[in-house]
Amino acid sequence: MSGKPKFSRRQVVTTLVGMLEAGAHADKVAQALAGYLVETRQTRNLELYLRDLELAVRQRLGVATAYLYTAKQASAKTRKQVEQLVKDKTGAAKVELVEKTDPDLIGGAIVRMADAELDGSVRTKIRNLRSI
Repeated sequence: MSGKPKFSRRQVVTTLVGMLEAGAHADKVAQALAGYLVETRQTRNLELYLRDLELAVRQRLGVATAYLYTAKQASAKTRKQVEQLVKDKTGAAKVELVEKTDPDLIGGAIVRMADAELDGSVRTKIRNLRSI
């Protein structure tokens, strides 16, 4: 990945994932990414590249991460429904659900994934009503 031309983040991440799939050690992949970012003066974008790389690896492994925000702890039934929703949306075989409580939501839930958000919170419904 050396050379002066800039590639899209997706192209770089695809190359890095290919290196990992070919058996390259994580240190070598990290060095390749660091070298590319320094050479193209994009070091400020390191976090974006790492997030995209993590997402790409997780997709290849069939794992999706979803964040579930609720006003109080979610029931087992709600967790299962959210996991199924995420599986249906992403095609993932496994869902890692990270739960967070936020009393300001009042009720309902927000589900956030890397590329989507479903907001069914009472707080948002009230905000939307106020804007009418």
